[in-house]
This record gives sequence, structure tokens and C-alpha cells, in this order.
Amino acid sequence: MKFVCDVHIPYRLINFLLKVGHEATHVNFVLTGSKSKDIEIAQLADEQNLIVITKDEDFKNLHFGINTPKKLIRVLLGNCSTSDLIDVFEKHLPEIEKIKEFNRFYIEIGKSQFIYTTDYTIE
Repeated sequence: MKFVCDVHIPYRLINFLLKVGHEATHVNFVLTGSKSKDIEIAQLADEQNLIVITKDEDFKNLHFGINTPKKLIRVLLGNCSTSDLIDVFEKHLPEIEKIKEFNRFYIEIGKSQFIYTTDYTIE
């Protein structure tokens, strides 16, 4: 899987994803870095088949409003330690890997939750 992490996602999560065999980058290393607009990040993700990881509700609004980014993981942990964030991803990575092939999905991930929807249409 290939991920792009939004500005508030720590680099240690990227390192974890790389360590377990996935591709990952941080928004600071694409487009105009931390100055990139959410819509630009979403469009880049769709063009390069990346999964966006974010804490930002604006991405959820884009996803359901105008169908971009097509693949989105929204982290619902509030202010948490990086170790807690990595633990949550380690716990739920097998579930994420099962749905990675869907053309479109939205995941909300938290300490005790994993909620997702896949391949639906926007009208």
C-alpha cells in the first residue's frame, strides 16, 4: 500500500509503515509541503493511488462531498502519543490491508474502533 500522511501525522508513523513493507511519505515532502491545500493533497493521492492518513475533518468533507481523496483514513485519537498512534495502526493494519483493493474507501480509526465504508457512489 502507498500512503501520504497529512501535516499533523508524525514521521514515526511513516517510518513504521516503511518498516512493515509499505510506501509512505509526508505531505511536507510533496507539492508545496505544509502549505499544500487539502484539495491538492487529495488530488495528488488520487492521481498516484495513495491512501491519505489525516486527523483533519476537512478531508472527510472532501471525500464525501466531491469524491476526493478516494482512499482516506481519518485518525480519531485526539492528542495522543506517537506510540499510541503506531499501536493503533499496528493493530488495525491487517484490516486495512483487506480493503486496500477497493476503488474507494473511508476509514475512521481509533483506539477501540475501526469503522469503514467501501465502494459507494456519490450522487
